[in-house]
Amino acid sequence: MNITQDRLKILEIMSRLSIDRASRALSKSLRTGARISLSKVFVADLSETTEKMNEDQREMISVMVDFKGNEGCRLLFMLPLEGSLILTDLFLRQRIGTSKECDVFTESAVQELGNILASHISNALVSDFNAKLIPQPPRVHNDYAGVIFSNLVLEQGMVNDSILLIETIFEISGSKLECYLFLVPEMKSFAKLLDSIGVGT
Repeated sequence: MNITQDRLKILEIMSRLSIDRASRALSKSLRTGARISLSKVFVADLSETTEKMNEDQREMISVMVDFKGNEGCRLLFMLPLEGSLILTDLFLRQRIGTSKECDVFTESAVQELGNILASHISNALVSDFNAKLIPQPPRVHNDYAGVIFSNLVLEQGMVNDSILLIETIFEISGSKLECYLFLVPEMKSFAKLLDSIGVGT
């Protein structure tokens, strides 16, 4: 993945706009102070990232969304199991701590989170950067970080030795949870998007 510093700055602006909008929508939907904030955007070495994911022994709930259009890409958001249980209780308007294990309600809550993230990422790119992105139905998985990330790599058929990594903090019900957000663009079409907004190679 060949991304210059100028392009990386644009990607960070895109990501921050998208995440800020998704965060506001999530907080409004949950009627609480839930917040997703961007920590940093950088191009990470694929093998090092895979090793980091394998070292993370937390059980994760993830949502994966494919985007179709002129600028196709795939999004993967992972949050720890405890965060998904809090999210479930908030969506169901019940006392925090009621949900004890991942079930159909947890999957529905995380799927809705995926819908919120995907719709606002696509809306930001469409309205602000003239992209054409259509999010597909989210897919929810419950597994360890390394397994989920390996599925992303295998499904994407990644041949590059690097990946765009967006570090985020998920603040919900007074708890800060470190989450992973991966955005894997189809680089040829994404390069055309950056060219169209005047960001050279």
